[in-house]
Amino acid sequence: MELELSYGASLVKANGTKKGATLVQQSHPTNTETVLKKSTFVVSTAVGGVAPGTALSTTPPLTLLNPLNSGVNLVIISTYLGYVSGTLGAGTIVYAHNTPQATIPTGGTELVPVRTLITAVRGAGRAFQGSTLSAVPLILKPAYVLGAFLATTALIPGKLEDEVDGAFIIPPATAFVMQGVAAAGTSPLVLLGISWEEVDEN
Repeated sequence: MELELSYGASLVKANGTKKGATLVQQSHPTNTETVLKKSTFVVSTAVGGVAPGTALSTTPPLTLLNPLNSGVNLVIISTYLGYVSGTLGAGTIVYAHNTPQATIPTGGTELVPVRTLITAVRGAGRAFQGSTLSAVPLILKPAYVLGAFLATTALIPGKLEDEVDGAFIIPPATAFVMQGVAAAGTSPLVLLGISWEEVDEN
């Protein structure tokens, strides 16, 4: 069944079911429209890996900062965890926040976020590895459980992605953190990543 719907001054044809309901079909993968709008970004820690940490501290392995007066909110889409080397300590990677974080974190390494419509153009969000925050962040929730995994472990963990899907939104002057609360393990190194959309505050 074909329906004619009025949209402004235009007449739009839409498909319907045999019982008169409007038929809706997704024409692209979920994130295509926001990617094409050039508003989504991703960042990862350095490829050599980073120690996940053992407790919440002022120097987390990965911080996503929404700078003061950025004019946008950072809407978290997904986070990612990858194993590099060493023996992981049992525990958890958690999400945490520092509010306010009005200054740029010091020391450590500033990472380079990449627009997911892949270009060299950066957005407002800034990311840091091992940089110092103005205060110890506060936990939001547990995200990934760590066990005594090492390179020779027979059962390799599957895809480690948390589809946050906008459940956390980072306003200006706020830092979003991924950090381990876990046993030390033996020289553990992981990759951590975050993807987000930048949405105007107004």
